[in-house]
Amino acid sequence: MSTNTRKLNKVRNSFYVYLPKEWVDARDLNEKSEVRIVQTSEGTLEIFPPEYQRRDPEVLKFKMEDTSQDRIEGILIGGYIVGASGMEFNFSDTIDMTTREMFSQWIRRLPGFEILDEHSRSLTVSDTSEKQLISPILRRQFATTKFMLNGLIGAIKSVGLESAQRILDRDEDVDRHRYFVERLCHLALQDPSYARKIGISPADCLHFSLATKYIERIADHVCGAMQQMIQLKSANPTLGRPSEALGNAYDETVRAFFAIESTKKRNSIANVSNDAFEALSLSKSVSARLSKLEASKHGQGPRMVLLLMHLERIASYCADIGEVAINRIIESSL
Repeated sequence: MSTNTRKLNKVRNSFYVYLPKEWVDARDLNEKSEVRIVQTSEGTLEIFPPEYQRRDPEVLKFKMEDTSQDRIEGILIGGYIVGASGMEFNFSDTIDMTTREMFSQWIRRLPGFEILDEHSRSLTVSDTSEKQLISPILRRQFATTKFMLNGLIGAIKSVGLESAQRILDRDEDVDRHRYFVERLCHLALQDPSYARKIGISPADCLHFSLATKYIERIADHVCGAMQQMIQLKSANPTLGRPSEALGNAYDETVRAFFAIESTKKRNSIANVSNDAFEALSLSKSVSARLSKLEASKHGQGPRMVLLLMHLERIASYCADIGEVAINRIIESSL
């Protein structure tokens, strides 16, 4: 994309601008050519050369010879993330009930997608949702992961595992939110008018895509740590304070990541920047503390070492998100 500015010229009661010469030459236009001018719902004008035809969203079609669940799930999630409006799966044999039930489970993880057409050897899924703003979805992912982390910290401190399964089950929600955020980022990069509509810049697409991936990794490590807690059935009392520090680091990281969105209302860029650097420093400090504990626990069994490894990775990913928050602040100042 390139940007040009032109001054309006006036002839009697009409206004006109000159089209960029390189654009006209690239399309072999001349003084007899006609272009189409379309006024969008946003109040902008789009100019199209005569031969241009806007492509309608296409349904991706797949002929499934390999019916393994991993292959089907990978195609479905991949098409969803990159912004496909629909996907049609055609099988060489009749679709068994197990595969149909798996499709239903996968679709529940992809907000906005539904099974619209179903036959003995084919399934069609399509996007039926209204486009949503990306920030609230990302906030929900952060909040769900916070719920999971709080449950883990509570289990470590009180050795209560009653809610362990509920925490593990929420991991699927975190995955679903990640897919949705990445999908919206892809759509925004593909369609500048849509990016303007949801108020996201190309830089934010990168920042949000990284953040949603890191949050999903944190949720994975929360589940890994909880699995070790279930096996251990008891935790070392020395993990109480480090786990609380980890929870604080996560809270500060979330606050720093979203602070830039309210900067104009309450804070200066300098204050937000200081908060982000402090959050990053806290996450790195907690990560280093947990890494030392991990190195000192080799004589206490592999499950305790794995538990500490998961906790350290959570802190490390908090630091990664803190770096993204700092990048957002710097980019907003340009």
